[in-house]
Parts: sequence; structure tokens; C-alpha cells
Amino acid sequence: MTVKPLSFAKMKPVPIAKRKVESDGMDFAAPYRAGSGFESFLCSLPNLGCAADLFRLRDAIVTAHRHKKQVILACGGHVLESGLGPLICRLIEQRIITGLALTGAALEQDVEIAILGHTVAPSERELNDGRYCLTEETGCLINDAINYGTTENWGIGKSVGKRLLESEFEHLEYSVIATAERYGTPVSVHPAIGADAFGMHPASHGESLGASSFRDFRLLAGMLAECSSGVIVNIASSVVMPRVLLQALDAARNVGKSVGNVTTAIIDPAASSSAITDVIERLTRPDGEGYWLTGPDEIIVPLLFASVLEALGDEVG
Repeated sequence: MTVKPLSFAKMKPVPIAKRKVESDGMDFAAPYRAGSGFESFLCSLPNLGCAADLFRLRDAIVTAHRHKKQVILACGGHVLESGLGPLICRLIEQRIITGLALTGAALEQDVEIAILGHTVAPSERELNDGRYCLTEETGCLINDAINYGTTENWGIGKSVGKRLLESEFEHLEYSVIATAERYGTPVSVHPAIGADAFGMHPASHGESLGASSFRDFRLLAGMLAECSSGVIVNIASSVVMPRVLLQALDAARNVGKSVGNVTTAIIDPAASSSAITDVIERLTRPDGEGYWLTGPDEIIVPLLFASVLEALGDEVG
């Protein structure tokens, strides 16, 4: 079969005046002038794409804070590996963040930072002999806290938070769990048995781990039940947290809680399609807004909350 090139002689162009405006000149970036301050820097950013979504998310957080609504952060382990713990601690102290939900990996990172002041990586030998996932002090502290906390009917977040505050570690100011416990901010932890190292430590007991994590899931459902007109930001977790958040919100609605007008966001350059669907599409139903900020969390999160604090000014300490 012979195929002839298609003739464009009868092509009908559209006058440019009939095209809708995609981006106005007022939304373009402006040159930043050195020394003009952070507010001027924000004004220099284009009001388009990821930057526009950041501004909208900022406005939602500012509005939620001013109206005493929930602002909940859900974090994977990379958030703390990226050094964002001190920033989150400060936001807890300033009452910007009203609740935290952490993966088991984030819990491990936070405890190791509290103990050492830094994160750790396995040696080549540990990678080869299967010991890379088991850190003695981390596993002991977490599991001892969980095992005791179960007798007090505490969840993982509260159990570990109290244990950290009772310790004499030099770096507690970097721990989001210790800071949250100190300021009375609820923290739920959602481990994945078989994936999180502390669940394989000899001090781990399945009964305690199951009971405490189930209580934390109920705590998260309670947080989301009060999240109408609030904000949920999921950072660097594409598997565990999106599903846990969705199930917790479904549970709240199932028992009769009316939850709506929720602004949700994912900050994750490699978010999965299921995470985007769960967090941005399903959590915002029926009348909320959702955003996917695709930049790295170590840049986007500080920029987002710096813009929030700039907007609030003297309203926060």
C-alpha cells in the first residue's frame, strides 16, 4: 500500500484573538532584586504551575489556622532524612500544625535523630549479612515504649513520645514526636509489619504492636473527623499514608461524621497514580481542593511554610 503525504492546503487556522487566555502577563515571574526580602522573592515567582499551587495551599493553611481548623501533616521517612524535623517541630510549637501522622519509617528516623542528632546508614557488611535493618537502640526504645504503652491504652505515637521525653537524649529538640507530646499535639504512627525494622526486633511483640497501631488508626480517624474546612498535606509517602488517610476518612464518614471542604496536597516528586487518586481526588470529595506539588520535599516544605509564616506575620510567635 502506498501512503501519500497529507496536504495541508485546506487547513483552517484559528485567529489568535479567539484563543482563551492560558496565562496572563501579570502571572509571569518578575526579576528578584537582591536584598529586597522574602516577601519580594515570593512576589517574584510566577503565579503558574507548581508555584501557583503552592500559593493556593499556603492560603488554605493560613485560612485554616485563622479559623482554628485542622492542619494535618502525614509524613514518610524521607521527610526526616531530609532534615525537616526541626522545621516541623517549630510549626508544632507555633500551633500551625495541629496533628501528625507518620509511617513506621518516619518513626524510626525520628527516634534515631533524637538519640544521635543525625540519621545513620548501614555498612556494607550489614547489608550483606541481613543486619542492615536492625538497629539495637532504636528497636529497644520503640518496642519497650510500645509494650508499656499498651498497658496504659496508648498508641504508638504517645508511647514513644512519652518515652523520649523521659530520656536524657541531647537532641530531643529535633524530634517531632517528642515535641508533639510536649505540646499536646496528637501523633499517630502507622507501621507496616514486615517492612519496618523495629517490628522485627527481638523486643517486638505482635500483640502490643497491633493494639497500639490500631489505636493510632482510630486516633487518625478522630483527627480527620474534625477536619472539615481544614488541610491535609501528605509528604513523601506514596504507599502507606495515602491509603491510611483515605481509610481513616472513610471510617469517620461511615460512623456519621460529616467531613467536607478539605484541602489536600501531595508533596512528592515521584507520587504514584494511586496516591494522587486517593489523596487529591478522593479525600477532597465532595467540595474540597487538591494539589500535587512535584518538587523535592526538602525545598517545597520549607518554602511553603515560610510563605505561611510570612502571611501570618505577628499572628504567630
